[in-house]
Amino acid sequence: MFTRRFFSLALAATVSLVVVATARAQYKLETCEDLKITEKQYGISVVETATCINPIKTFSPKGTLRNVNIVYSFPPVPTGAGVTFMVTKNDANGEYVQNTDYAVSPNHTTAYARFTINQPGKYFVRLANYYNKTQVWATSDFTVGADTVGPRAVGNTAAGQGRVSICKSVDDSWNCVGGSNEWKANAGFDVLFKNPTPVGVDFIGIIFYKQGADGKDVEFINEYQQNIGDKNRFYATGGNEVSLPPGTYSVYIIAWGKREVMEHRGNLTEYFAKMTLAVK
Repeated sequence: MFTRRFFSLALAATVSLVVVATARAQYKLETCEDLKITEKQYGISVVETATCINPIKTFSPKGTLRNVNIVYSFPPVPTGAGVTFMVTKNDANGEYVQNTDYAVSPNHTTAYARFTINQPGKYFVRLANYYNKTQVWATSDFTVGADTVGPRAVGNTAAGQGRVSICKSVDDSWNCVGGSNEWKANAGFDVLFKNPTPVGVDFIGIIFYKQGADGKDVEFINEYQQNIGDKNRFYATGGNEVSLPPGTYSVYIIAWGKREVMEHRGNLTEYFAKMTLAVK
């Protein structure tokens, strides 16, 4: 009887441990290279479910793009909840980086956050109760490595990979007719821009700065906003409507959102394409 009772107690304890382990396994905080987001309709509400693609601990900077993805998985919460992803440098007491809140309905089984973090270093993330942030439900950590791309035209595209040309005209096959790096003063020309990949923005800017003797920009001349469409790679003006007085100029093609608004200092580093034009 003693042996049987001892065996029964041992079995009960084992089952209890398995149940606890299974329950804990349902809660998971992951840092991921990317997320797959699926949607499901519940009445008038749409509930997103995030799936981690390639769990990793080390991320690379991606310019203005979101490079750090975090997902928390859990069993459904009958009453719903509010959660906050809190990111700090090094540890929980480190420098504040960013918080992201997420509303959880009774139909949710995941919550997620995406961050743009480009500064190299170690980071700590806490998943906390939105209403009481001292109540932390899960923690993790990750690292952001060095930036190997440098200045970007837009998103994660390296600056300066496109080409801008000054042309007498542009034919139907996007060829520059009568192109040159030297132009007659006050004579009209067209601008042709070609990029190796879709630009990823709706509007580009054609920006002109006058250069000094050292080749650096010293005076803002003009800027033209052009609608290219984010999936396109080529753009050309028409009608020879652009002209310049004598001088040496920097000609930039940039994402319109990256143009200088308050001050025009020139010497831009984030552009699709750049050329120097001598006008005589």
